[in-house]
Amino acid sequence: MTQRQRRASARPLTPGQRARQLANLANGTTLLGLALARAAGTVVSSGPRGLVIAAGYRWHLPRAGAFAMGNVIVCRTSAEQLASNTALLGHEEKHCSQYACCLGLPFLPLYFLAAGWSLLRTGDPASANFFERLAGLEAGGYVDIRIPRPAPRDAGGIEV
Repeated sequence: MTQRQRRASARPLTPGQRARQLANLANGTTLLGLALARAAGTVVSSGPRGLVIAAGYRWHLPRAGAFAMGNVIVCRTSAEQLASNTALLGHEEKHCSQYACCLGLPFLPLYFLAAGWSLLRTGDPASANFFERLAGLEAGGYVDIRIPRPAPRDAGGIEV
């Protein structure tokens, strides 16, 4: 971790960051993220703004380069590489906040419903996904390909 990254992680948490941290502890998703990190054999370290970084994830699923579980950000890279990618770290931090807002585990089925809806609408699980759009598509490494499929010509009427 660089000197700058150490200073950033040593700053006191804002009230919002502390609330997110406590909410995700209380709803169990941070503990679930830590259990996943341990089972996957990642290297766990403190990150900035009350986050925990689990680096060196090697399991095949999910295929993402990084993902959040409570206040734990699991990544395939090293913690230093993730910390230096401020856009991706910020994107995953927003997902951490989404866990807190959804009261923990309900985030997962809601996220997958949003991904399914996006897939139906655009052919891509992220482009029209409410959660990914709020977290910032480009910051998460996604390309916005929102191209709604055209409706069939006779779809406007109701058949009786």
